[in-house]
Amino acid sequence: MGSARAGSSPAFPTNNKRADNKEGKLKIKTKELDNCEIQINVEVDQEKLETSKKLSARRMSKKINIPGFRKGKAPYSVISQHIGEGAITENAIEALGQEIYKEAIEQTEIQPFAPGTLVDCDLGKKTKFVFNIPVEPTVDLGDYKSVRIPYEEVNITDEAIDESIEYLRNEHALLEPIEQPAKLGDVITLDIKGVLNEDTSENNVLVEENDFDLLLDEKSEWPMKGFIDKLIDISIDDTRSFELVFSKDYHNEELASKTVKWDVKCKSCKSRTLPELDDDFAKLVSEEYQTVLDLRVAVRKQLELSAITEKDKEHRNLVVEEMVKQCIIKFPPVMLENRIKELIQEQDRQLRSRGMTLEDYLKIQNQTEDELTEELRPNAIKQLQSSLMLSEIVKIENIEVEDDEIDKAIEKTSSSFGESAEQIKEMLQKENGRRSIELDLISDKVLNKLQSIAKGETNNTSEIATQDNKDHTEKIQEPSEQE
Repeated sequence: MGSARAGSSPAFPTNNKRADNKEGKLKIKTKELDNCEIQINVEVDQEKLETSKKLSARRMSKKINIPGFRKGKAPYSVISQHIGEGAITENAIEALGQEIYKEAIEQTEIQPFAPGTLVDCDLGKKTKFVFNIPVEPTVDLGDYKSVRIPYEEVNITDEAIDESIEYLRNEHALLEPIEQPAKLGDVITLDIKGVLNEDTSENNVLVEENDFDLLLDEKSEWPMKGFIDKLIDISIDDTRSFELVFSKDYHNEELASKTVKWDVKCKSCKSRTLPELDDDFAKLVSEEYQTVLDLRVAVRKQLELSAITEKDKEHRNLVVEEMVKQCIIKFPPVMLENRIKELIQEQDRQLRSRGMTLEDYLKIQNQTEDELTEELRPNAIKQLQSSLMLSEIVKIENIEVEDDEIDKAIEKTSSSFGESAEQIKEMLQKENGRRSIELDLISDKVLNKLQSIAKGETNNTSEIATQDNKDHTEKIQEPSEQE
């Protein structure tokens, strides 16, 4: 027989047992591949294959009826005629492959990162099995400490404070029903339906809302530019139909230059009066404020906190991205495929939380799962590179978290849950909960370390404290989901 591909390329289990080399037991040639895989070529005596075929034939015959014989008692030649030599050989290769793979792993002392794969089987005079075995990823950090990225300090302007306070005034606006036609600044309640004219499919409805409150703001471009203008002077119970066209350079290419037919019905109109910006308004926003000055100080602090959080996130991402460029990072293909699967599963969970399935999403996007896989591949590669680099730096820099740090983080996190605080605390104190918090704290420390390096700070080799204002609440989940 000639060379035969191992049909379904079965995966073989990992075996981390290290055994003494038994020379002569198997003839093995090993070859390191570029992608954190080791290829082993194992030569097996023909006698082993024949024995495996006989055993496979016997096993298979126990599951079928062969006239004139009890199950499992027919001779090989009869079983072969009844089942087919090809089916027996395929079954034998899989069974023998499992045995040979385990023995080869022990003999070569290879430490698999994940199950190996049978990629080829030559059934010539000498039976040869070829396995690709994924091994641990490798990370060469290079000169990551040479990376320098300036950190721009946050500057909160008076204009930004004014905008935030104006937003608060709008939030506390007094709404009163009116009978006269609506004008700019009023709030109207509408039934809205917008349909793409050129699209006759079931998915041609762009917007469909009932009892939707809409502020007639001349700066608004929701749901599209020109929509607000069409509603000026509308009265209660009025209906209007009109068409609008998206601009040719609209940010969503699928909607660019498309025409939308709108049908609206006005169900109510309300005037809108903003409160005066005085001390009474400050007290209305919160009992913590007594004056407008108190309010402005608080707004500035909140804007600074938000801006610093966003700036830190942006700076960290840039630092990690630049440091990854300094590294040589390799990982086995199976690691990438597993990460892509995780991203797809994560996307599926998010879609289901919004009442949609992955199949629905792919249909709407006119996309196959294979196309989605390829779309996610670059992001998966980027995530793996970042994760592997950070893990290596954690080891190199000896970054650790003490038990009391975990306890403090659990206390801080659980205290923000009010009446559920004790329940959350109890959950986080379990092994999986503590491990999740520990990983968050380690992540903070290593990212703080890298930021310190990138800023060129002289104390970048000292112990880095965890950010006090780190919010762990976004990452809380049931321990069973963290496994």
